[in-house]
Amino acid sequence: MTTATFILIHLAPGDPIGGGLDDPRVSEAVRAHWRAVYGLDQPLAVQFIRYLAGVARGQFGYSFAYNESVSTILARALPRTMLLAGSALVLSFVAGIAMALIQVARHGTATDRVIGVASLAVYSLPEFWLGQVALLTFAYVLPIFPAGGMVDPVMHPYLGPLAALWDRIDHLILPALTLSALTAAGIARYQRAALLDVAADDYLRTARAKGVPERSVLMRHALRNAALPVITLFGLALPGFLGGTVFIEKVFSWPGIGSLAVDAVTARDYPVVIACAVLGSMLVAGGSFLADVLYAVADPRLRRAPGPSRP
Repeated sequence: MTTATFILIHLAPGDPIGGGLDDPRVSEAVRAHWRAVYGLDQPLAVQFIRYLAGVARGQFGYSFAYNESVSTILARALPRTMLLAGSALVLSFVAGIAMALIQVARHGTATDRVIGVASLAVYSLPEFWLGQVALLTFAYVLPIFPAGGMVDPVMHPYLGPLAALWDRIDHLILPALTLSALTAAGIARYQRAALLDVAADDYLRTARAKGVPERSVLMRHALRNAALPVITLFGLALPGFLGGTVFIEKVFSWPGIGSLAVDAVTARDYPVVIACAVLGSMLVAGGSFLADVLYAVADPRLRRAPGPSRP
């Protein structure tokens, strides 16, 4: 990922200091001086080897746009994105599984069809469009939530602990709901299909024959055995949310990794762009590992040690 991102960003037109040095009033000697200072006059292979050497030591370089180390910038932006993505992740899975249970409990009824059509319609919406509509509707037409940002820039420093906490929550609600609405619709469709696949299994018919209430049949028996497809989605959802926050953070002016990545691409801030891409790949690997662990928790058969082989 480091290699691919390094090559692609360097092949793009421009460079990190081109915005200021392209001014016709800047002499060629000044341009050459600053490119030499930042090592941009070296062959691409030399720049790549130097960058890899820094990454091997845990150093992702120095940001051209922010004039500070990339590690410091990521350490400041990552918790903000994790707060937004984590909140949306919990909301989306709770809402998606709840909608799927309602659909299966009322399978074939008008409720099932209405929820199915609504979830398909929401799942088809572009993130940037839904974010702008939510912002216009609930921050301007109906001023229920703040228009953007993470806190109130004027009043937050003067608020008490509880008021400051509510200020953060108030700014979080609308972007988290917008981000979770898109994913919840997809989760509901996957979970509904998985539940319907196990609905005719013998153990469910036995539970119903014993007089177990339908709610318990769905919650205690069917849901656990139909959870494996959704666990896969859960494992890959976190890096997916990281990509989804690019649009949501820009629309709602949320100062996280998404906004940082977009600004870095625009400014050709090579070290920040590469670090964001590497961070995304690490989240994909971590999400896959988490999905494997959750598989073992949900399915006891995966925890059994293999028996001795027979000839």
